[in-house]
Amino acid sequence: MLAALAALTLLASQGAEEERIEAVTKAQVESLDPVAEPAPKPKRQWIRHVVTPRERLSQIAARYGVKRDDLVEWNGLANRRVRLRQGTRLRIHARQTPPPRKKITYVVEEGDTWSSIAVMHRVDYRDLLGFNWPRPRSLDPGLELTIWIDPGRPRTVNVHHGKSPPPLPEGIDGAQSRGHPARGRLRNAVRLPESDLYDCGHDRWLWGSSHTMRNLINAVAEFRYNSGFEGRLIVGSISRRRGGRFPPHRSHQSGRDVDIRLPLMPGLATRISPNADEIDWGASWELVRALVDTGEVEVIFLEGPLQRRLYQAALWEGAIAEELRTIIAWPNRQGNEKALVRHSKGHDGHIHVRFRCGPDEPRCRPRRRKTAAEMVAAAAQEESAAAALRTVP
Repeated sequence: MLAALAALTLLASQGAEEERIEAVTKAQVESLDPVAEPAPKPKRQWIRHVVTPRERLSQIAARYGVKRDDLVEWNGLANRRVRLRQGTRLRIHARQTPPPRKKITYVVEEGDTWSSIAVMHRVDYRDLLGFNWPRPRSLDPGLELTIWIDPGRPRTVNVHHGKSPPPLPEGIDGAQSRGHPARGRLRNAVRLPESDLYDCGHDRWLWGSSHTMRNLINAVAEFRYNSGFEGRLIVGSISRRRGGRFPPHRSHQSGRDVDIRLPLMPGLATRISPNADEIDWGASWELVRALVDTGEVEVIFLEGPLQRRLYQAALWEGAIAEELRTIIAWPNRQGNEKALVRHSKGHDGHIHVRFRCGPDEPRCRPRRRKTAAEMVAAAAQEESAAAALRTVP
């Protein structure tokens, strides 16, 4: 009887602990200071915004650094999903006042496509079609198109280089991942060190393998240097110190899974569930590119509908469709399991990055697949060893 009572008490305490961890996980980003620098806040002012074609409420809110719900309240709108008509005047208590959108006329040239014109002017492909509805049957040279461009949209990447990548910190060697991401443990775990490259979530949940830490830090450093991004980047959860179950996550058990908050547009406060118009997709793409360039990423999870925005930003920043085919599953609506960025529900305000097993982690699962260079080197080594054996008398 006493043994049964003790077992029930233990189960109850474990359940309470899991609920506590889930609540704190949800609150960890919200509890972070939304202002990275102690610079004085700009003075807010009331302005009037005149809605232009195909503007969304969330888009306008992000533009002025305010919340969508506040826009609804200030203007007595029915709800946050209301469709705005062109010419509607909105009252906004703005935190920032960028220049207004501008209407231009573009004359089609030989070889132009709807996609290439959209990329050239950094507008959404669907918006370009909407600006010129009904859609012309063909893009003949000399055809005039109407485009609403946004000169006030901030450029946060690829304007200049950032600081040179610092050397890897000491004390991150010796940690090994064991087992599968959803059924694994950590041996001699190392904690993600403090750095100017990123902000950290709760220190109890930032433990991982040495292979993960080296590649994560290198990727973020290269991202900062190559793109020149100066905004805030938050690394949330990796694993617990010994690995194992980490509710509410299904994986994050073997020190190879990393949650990174998607960067937000300048002037916006950190929040756990930003909408798509609040996310800095240019910076998000450059971060994904830096992670992919390590050659050690197994998969990156991001909700399918958001992948279109990531894909579009990649084109804006100079990527080509052929390159993106193996990186982003979109626009393959059936799902591209060979692409690195794949759909997973719930990954909307952050990306979930899973690194491969390291070469010194024999008990990590799945087993590390050798790269082409490693396979060639191994074959050469085997051939050399066989040749040496043949020369032995």
